[in-house]
Amino acid sequence: MNNQINQNQELSSVLKQQYDNLPYPQIPIEKSPDGLYNSLFIHNLVTSYYLYKQQIIDTNNQIILDAGCGSGWKSLVLAKANPGVKVVGIDLSPESVKIAQHRLNYHGYNNAEFYAIEIEQLGQLGYQFDYINCDEVIYLLPSPLEGLQALKSVLKPDGIIRINFHSYYQRFHFLKAQKLFQLMGLFESNPEEMEVEIVLETMQSLKDKTDLKKNTWLNNFSSFNLGSDKCQESVLMNYLLQGDKAYTIPEIFQLLGQTELEFLSMVNWRHWNVRELFNDQDNLPAIWEMGLENISVEESLHIYELLNPVHRLIDFWCVNAQSSPDTIQPLSTWTREDWQKSKVYLHPQLKCAKIKEDLINSLKNQQSFVISTYIPLPTINSVELETNVAACLLNLWEGEKTMAELVDFWLKIQPLDLITCQPLTEKQAWHQVIKTIIKLENFLYVLVEKSAK
Repeated sequence: MNNQINQNQELSSVLKQQYDNLPYPQIPIEKSPDGLYNSLFIHNLVTSYYLYKQQIIDTNNQIILDAGCGSGWKSLVLAKANPGVKVVGIDLSPESVKIAQHRLNYHGYNNAEFYAIEIEQLGQLGYQFDYINCDEVIYLLPSPLEGLQALKSVLKPDGIIRINFHSYYQRFHFLKAQKLFQLMGLFESNPEEMEVEIVLETMQSLKDKTDLKKNTWLNNFSSFNLGSDKCQESVLMNYLLQGDKAYTIPEIFQLLGQTELEFLSMVNWRHWNVRELFNDQDNLPAIWEMGLENISVEESLHIYELLNPVHRLIDFWCVNAQSSPDTIQPLSTWTREDWQKSKVYLHPQLKCAKIKEDLINSLKNQQSFVISTYIPLPTINSVELETNVAACLLNLWEGEKTMAELVDFWLKIQPLDLITCQPLTEKQAWHQVIKTIIKLENFLYVLVEKSAK
């Protein structure tokens, strides 16, 4: 037991030294996340909370933890994406924490606090959090289970955790590289410039057909300027990453069960669909059609990672098992009464001046509007909106609308049936608006909340 404690303390010390020497990520203080719509969409609480409750959350006065905040880039993204929140960041590197505080202050976010502590010490802060972002951290901890338990202990009952693990199947060759360089003695002290140079020299000297070079170097590093800070950072984060560990889907679900956390959704959920891997997803081989029909979420995700391990991170949201996700009723099953007492919202991350300007220009030029250009995360292929649908979006810009209001607006912009040229009936308009909303809600570009009344 004492030996394990000493090993854990030694690893924490080495990681602290590595990130003190090279705070991560190395993004200039003055850089703003404005325009990074995809990242802001992920980090906006509205996105994950809607998947959790099918409700719209007001981010004002919410408390967010950025666990393993590093140099504070994600803390800034969280603050930008969620107006009115309080951001609390922790990291084991004092130098990283100083940069993070400076970054948030520089961009005018004064309601942010940063502490140089380990995740296991979170209870000392006395906070309970509405949302926890733990990005690129948990797989580096000496005990990911203890890390998850620490995060859960400071999570509010209806809170959400965003967390990710390195994928064992995708990361396999880099894990081999780390073992190689451990054998060469490059992990005996904190890797620095000399160790980076040895890695670079080794990989350049190997034949291209060598398995390790082919699977780690040629597709990832061959285009780098080998003397750049970016190259050094990438070598340290891949070939020389202290404490790196990788997991399979079953191992992650086991950890969640041990921590009494429940899986909510992959962050890039549409990119984990097994059916998308087949040429004709509507006509699968019979054994697959039957097999996929009744499998669990865990089994489906595990099948995907076995078939197509392309995601470096197994990146997901989870919640308290005691407050398990509500049963979400798909919009396609809603009754007319459900629709009549609902409100439709534009996702707040689409409400920026640049997107609105582009939308208006597409309407003026009578061109389709490619909405997936801005937030491609929930899509597989590009999503184009016809002018009448784009105009419907513009109507949501100033605030939510009832379905009756949207139907009324639809009748004004498209008064005729395009096939018969007869006046569009209210029933037809309802059908067309519902069809449009269901399509857009599938990507979370619009959100629909049923009134409790």
